[in-house]
Amino acid sequence: MRRTFLSIFEQSVPALIKRGDEAFLDENYDDALDYYNKGLEHERRYDYSSTDVAFLLHKIGIVLARQGDSFAAMTSFEEALKIRQEKLGPGSEDAAETTAQMTKVLDDIRKQTGVGERQYVRGKSDVEEQSVSLDIGTNLFEWGEYKEAEEVLRQCVDSMNANKESSDSDKYQALITLAALDRAQGNYDEAKALYVEALKTAKKMDEYSDQVDVSIVNSIAGYAEILRKAGDLWQAEALHKKVRGMLLKAKAARVDNDDDDDDDTDIELQLAVSHTQLGCTVFELKKYDEALDEHQSALQIRLEKLEFTDALISESFNYCAETLCAMGHGAEALPLSLHAVDVRKKEFGCSHPAYAHALCVLAQAYNSVGRSHDALPLIETCLEICESAFQKKNHANIIPNLLVYGEILYSVGETNKALDTLQRAEEIHKSNFKTGQKDAQLERCKQKIKTVTKAMKKGLSSQDSNGSSASSNDTLLDDELVQSGGNPVIVFTDIGKDVDDVLALVVLACLKRTFILNPLAVIATLSPQDERARLARVVLDSLGLPDVPVGIGTDGGSKDSVELHCFDTGQNHNLLHGSMLIPRILKEAESKSVTLLCLANLKDVGELIVKHPGLFSDKVKHVVIMGGASFSEANERLEPDETAYNNNCDPAAARMVYLECQHRRIPTTTISRSAAYDCPFAISKLDNLQLKCNHLLASEIHEANTKAILTLWKKVNMLAWMPGRGRLPSRCDRDWFCRFFGIDIDDDAGPNATDSWLQSANIYLYDALATLNCVEAYQELYFGPKGHIVDGTLHKLVDRVVFKDGLVAEIDGLLNEAFRIAMEGSFVKFKANPSVTKGIIMDDQLLLKSVNGGSNGKNGSLDDDELSQLSQKSRNGRAKRRNGKAPH
Repeated sequence: MRRTFLSIFEQSVPALIKRGDEAFLDENYDDALDYYNKGLEHERRYDYSSTDVAFLLHKIGIVLARQGDSFAAMTSFEEALKIRQEKLGPGSEDAAETTAQMTKVLDDIRKQTGVGERQYVRGKSDVEEQSVSLDIGTNLFEWGEYKEAEEVLRQCVDSMNANKESSDSDKYQALITLAALDRAQGNYDEAKALYVEALKTAKKMDEYSDQVDVSIVNSIAGYAEILRKAGDLWQAEALHKKVRGMLLKAKAARVDNDDDDDDDTDIELQLAVSHTQLGCTVFELKKYDEALDEHQSALQIRLEKLEFTDALISESFNYCAETLCAMGHGAEALPLSLHAVDVRKKEFGCSHPAYAHALCVLAQAYNSVGRSHDALPLIETCLEICESAFQKKNHANIIPNLLVYGEILYSVGETNKALDTLQRAEEIHKSNFKTGQKDAQLERCKQKIKTVTKAMKKGLSSQDSNGSSASSNDTLLDDELVQSGGNPVIVFTDIGKDVDDVLALVVLACLKRTFILNPLAVIATLSPQDERARLARVVLDSLGLPDVPVGIGTDGGSKDSVELHCFDTGQNHNLLHGSMLIPRILKEAESKSVTLLCLANLKDVGELIVKHPGLFSDKVKHVVIMGGASFSEANERLEPDETAYNNNCDPAAARMVYLECQHRRIPTTTISRSAAYDCPFAISKLDNLQLKCNHLLASEIHEANTKAILTLWKKVNMLAWMPGRGRLPSRCDRDWFCRFFGIDIDDDAGPNATDSWLQSANIYLYDALATLNCVEAYQELYFGPKGHIVDGTLHKLVDRVVFKDGLVAEIDGLLNEAFRIAMEGSFVKFKANPSVTKGIIMDDQLLLKSVNGGSNGKNGSLDDDELSQLSQKSRNGRAKRRNGKAPH
């Protein structure tokens, strides 16, 4: 029996969905629709375009499709897809699931009506279905499903050609999209023909329509990209510069006409694409300085106009990083590349060619800084994605990835495999390009093959010929690192426990860049120490410090959660254990030169003293400890405060370290938590840091800190006996929470009431203060340490701050500067390193032959008269439509 409207209305949304699912499984589709539609009505009262709304629309589409109502099903799926793409990203699993359902419905329609007629069951016109097919094909292309996208788009174009009522604008868009798909798959001749046809279609469109300008610009730019891909670089460069001029004139016309801001944004984003395409072209011409300038220009436009996590910004990061690697600036490229990988993974998923390209560039960055073993799994994953994504085996687009793979294999000593890889790249080139096309790429293949073959004959690998191991810079300490400016320091951290530890590394990065401190290694301790070490490694890499080794420490005598996660590339970095790394570093160091900075438990330092007492006594100059201690008048020595968290993790180790330091007359500085309480740091400064710094780590720090505070707020609202409080002491209630964070919360505010106080709360940067105490000038200026002499050696206790405002401003400045310097590859005009300039093997004659080869006569190219006509049309029209993404 059918449910009454009232009985449905009274149920909750989860209950409605559950009943709808049950009705669907029983094939009671009318009942299922009733339940789902009622749930949709409920959800839309609160948010008209939430992911829950999309979830219900998706379910409704499935039911309608099962009932045979194809048009209504497609409408529901389209609305669901739009929401999921906006909220979750085009590469999300949910968006892909909806796209797959739309494709299935479209296939069912074709089976029912025939390809020639292709009408919806409800009699909708062929034109409407063409528009839907175009949307589906475009979505499949963006998601990386090239085979399915090509089938849908080609059928769409055929249908439009057969139907005189088809819209010229839709036909143009279909042609452009299909041409881009052919270009992505290396079908350059087919892509050229499609771009020429698209140009003809654009010229037929109404001269005064809003789309004509952009359509013509896109057609010329797309054609130029085909020329670039085919190796006709000089002609591609000329056309891209022509497009640039057209866009600048259109921009000037809009300024003169005082057009609205949306128009200005559209033309600026078009210019960003033009910068990117020209940057890619001059990059292949080895004009690296020009390429970097173009990509940085595109990035600055996109940063101004788009969200920081937009896929187009990640594209600019990726190209800047690739260019910096080619110029020999791998350390500057690495932070940008990590950003590109992180964003593209979230936007496109792990099987998209755009993500694969980002992995390839990241591999180049790691290889460039001497960490080839970290690069190897990245390029292998990249190749797996490309082999799967491209329909055609031995696709031309895989050649650059194979060249990078061969270089990395050679660097790690796998010369036989490197030679096989490079020879495969050469064979793929010969099977995809005619004589004279892409000669520069073929020459690079041959040169690399020659280099590897020569090394194999001599019985050498890359590391032998270079005189050093390329396995990882974490396995051997670089002599330059030991000798570089700043006071040498080894850092022990339980990074990931809270944001304080990572902020200390950000401060450390700035002090290294300004030659104040010189971190010789960072040791991650406290279980799970492996996970913490991987986090420390990627944090340092994102801050532009890939040369600072990271070691895996001890379990710290305790275990705690890892609350911070960022730049997850899915790789296990080649890291040494601290018990091996620390002695190696100390042996290379000068006598009494190294400071140990202990921001965590003291178990690792204790083990160092037990296993290498001579090294500890001879090489360690100073030990700085975040924890707390007091001077015992009775015993005439310093004793650790075992209530402090770091000391409490392993009290025996803490007691031993303090005792041994005093016995061996090694000075110590101990910072207690009361010093941090004396210098609160406003959370609003983290908000500003996130907004001002174009660095994902700043955003992760802000989000992790907010999550931690809100979790603690919920715990203190629980009764003392409730298990949800965890190990939180009973004294930590709402009053304690307000005192600790320096806020006022109304008594009536519940556990979810946060908006009124969160922005005014304070946090305490324990570890950042400890880091600054490694620098005597900072200690004298901002802190008032108390000194105690034990056996003639001075030991300091820091429990207060004497210049609070100045210290807060100093830390804020250090954090901002560290992030700014880390991202300098996005705005600083670097020059290629001399070694890179000498390494360019292609002479001008070969380059000229390469870029002109494969262009037999006109061959579909645009002559000056056509370009002049298009320029005139550009001046008359007004472009409003935003262009698609620049080349992956």
